[in-house]
Amino acid sequence: MDKSLREMSFEELIDRPRLELDDTFDFDCRACGKCCKNKHDIILIPYDLYRLSVSLGRTPLEIVKRYAEVYEGQTSHLPVVRILPLPPDDRCPFLKKNGRCAVHDKKPVLCRAYPLARISSDGDLRYVFSGAFCKHPAKSITVRDWLGDVASEEAEAAGRLWGEALTYICPRVVLNAIPEKLRQDALQTLLGILYLDYDMKQPFVPQFSAKFEKLKVAFSHIEEAAREQ
Repeated sequence: MDKSLREMSFEELIDRPRLELDDTFDFDCRACGKCCKNKHDIILIPYDLYRLSVSLGRTPLEIVKRYAEVYEGQTSHLPVVRILPLPPDDRCPFLKKNGRCAVHDKKPVLCRAYPLARISSDGDLRYVFSGAFCKHPAKSITVRDWLGDVASEEAEAAGRLWGEALTYICPRVVLNAIPEKLRQDALQTLLGILYLDYDMKQPFVPQFSAKFEKLKVAFSHIEEAAREQ
């Protein structure tokens, strides 16, 4: 049996056979809720937070304060936004008692895609499948039909932009080389630019595209602070 997607490294995922949007795989969801429990790894990308904010009528900051936590990535040293599971079974806070998702139409890409993984590599989006722990009979479905609006032009563009942003940001991150106070200030600045400062009445992609200039300015200040240490 292949490893589950959760157990696979990025390198292993990249090596999996790529599925195109009109390719098929075998899976069926019976809304049992099992994949929404014992969850510690629901990481939100900016597009996820934007979609949740639109769905729930709350600002991105309100979503983060109520449902998530922010911490510094161990390797990337960037702000990471993670949904906080609820006890006693570490369930997603959006899982309802009937096993349905309260934000199904705008659920995070990671959840919407499961049991597929969507990977952005060198500006290219790919989908891979490595089975699921569900035991009920599966049926054949196309990647496009399974993903729904996550396969839309907007969602695809948002995924590519996020991959490009990480490609730009990660080689420049020097947060681990500056004093604690400056690091925390830098993390807050990056959190605001990447995740929080959006007009929810305007489309996501043009807003995120415009943030590259803000990122360049922010990093010039961070790098200057690091050189002065």
